[in-house]
Amino acid sequence: MQKRESKLFGLAFYTANSFPEKYKGGVFIAQHGSWNRSELAGYKVIFIPFTDGKPSGNQEDFLTGFIANLEKNEVHGRPVGIIVIPDGSLLITDDISNIIWRVRAVK
Repeated sequence: MQKRESKLFGLAFYTANSFPEKYKGGVFIAQHGSWNRSELAGYKVIFIPFTDGKPSGNQEDFLTGFIANLEKNEVHGRPVGIIVIPDGSLLITDDISNIIWRVRAVK
């Protein structure tokens, strides 16, 4: 059996086929989140569509809900890394809750 090595980064281009067509070729980016601002920023995963290797549209929120209470600067997690796994799902690491989130398309 061949060993498969994967590297985890804060972004991943989507080359699989499980998600709707609009995600094909685009990039998912983990916005880890600020810790030293007066108002929290980030703490989500965004998506940017790409066409022919270049951004082709506006960024959109893909995975949110990591901010628990904006007024108290409380968070559930901070997305760090993203990887596309063989079934087309995304794995997203979180360094606050120590959870690896799996995001998959439901058909």
